[in-house]
Amino acid sequence: MTRAPSINSNFWGKRGGVKRPKVVAIVPAAGYGRRLGAGKKKPFVLLGGKPLVSYALKTLDGCKAIDGIVVAAKRPCIKRLKNIAKQAGIRKLIDVVAGGKTRFESVRNCMKSIGPTFDVVLIHDAARPLIDEDTIERSINAAARFGASIAGLPESDTVKLADKGLFIKKTLDRNRIFRAQTPQAFRYELIKKAYLRAGAGVTDDAGLVEAIGVRVKIVEGSFRNLKITTKEDLKIAEALL
Repeated sequence: MTRAPSINSNFWGKRGGVKRPKVVAIVPAAGYGRRLGAGKKKPFVLLGGKPLVSYALKTLDGCKAIDGIVVAAKRPCIKRLKNIAKQAGIRKLIDVVAGGKTRFESVRNCMKSIGPTFDVVLIHDAARPLIDEDTIERSINAAARFGASIAGLPESDTVKLADKGLFIKKTLDRNRIFRAQTPQAFRYELIKKAYLRAGAGVTDDAGLVEAIGVRVKIVEGSFRNLKITTKEDLKIAEALL
């Protein structure tokens, strides 16, 4: 099992009178959004009259714990996304890089662009527009302390484990079941190592880190931090604005 690096005086920098790590936020925003049926790429679908991607960017930009932001977008959309960031007054944008065919490739491209100048990497999906600063900061603090963290929503329904024939094998303890959200935050050297050793079948960044033997701390997320996948999700988000 890979141990999370210990926190030492070289890791922490006294900045603004408060000891904290230097943090970069990666925002994958290269999704197609086919299930939305909006006729445009998901980051540019309008929510409350504004592009979906602008909400997460605005919150990350306003969070004092975030030092820089790197976004992954489809290559033809890079200029458009930069313009949206400019119009939204995003000051911490470092770069908009070309996204890949998959989320994994998009995040990996962002990782290549940032280098080892940051202590913590926080990854948050553009499709989760209603993230709040408190969850961001708690995720960063947990990553700094434990090496890796993930926002997760406690399960409230009874959860069944089924076999291939869709017969119930057993009932799971819902008190230990969490639905994964983003942000997911990691010490830089851990997430870099995880992406270098990445294997097939892993669906999120925490899974990559788990695969190299690192324990991931869960930070409680919220219902508001929903992922926009369908038209119904969009309606719920509009009601929550």
